[in-house]
Amino acid sequence: MAAFVLFLLVVAFWRYVSLGSLAAAAAMPLLIYFLWAPGHAPPLVIMLGTLFAVALIFYKHDGNLQRLVDGTEPKYVVGKSRGQDA
Repeated sequence: MAAFVLFLLVVAFWRYVSLGSLAAAAAMPLLIYFLWAPGHAPPLVIMLGTLFAVALIFYKHDGNLQRLVDGTEPKYVVGKSRGQDA
């Protein structure tokens, strides 16, 4: 739930869905570690699985990352469907 809230905040502020996805993914290992159970760390297999998932998400978002760096990633606009010109 915390990652979803982070996703929504990033998309609301910067209007990039891909940036929201990457921010939520990057936060997952810390969120799992701190929210697992008070006073207990998650099992190593959970942490390694989470880190693997984050690496896979960043790998699959390589094109989005490059467009973000280049400044060509399209922003999310409420009420505008794809293919419409402004």
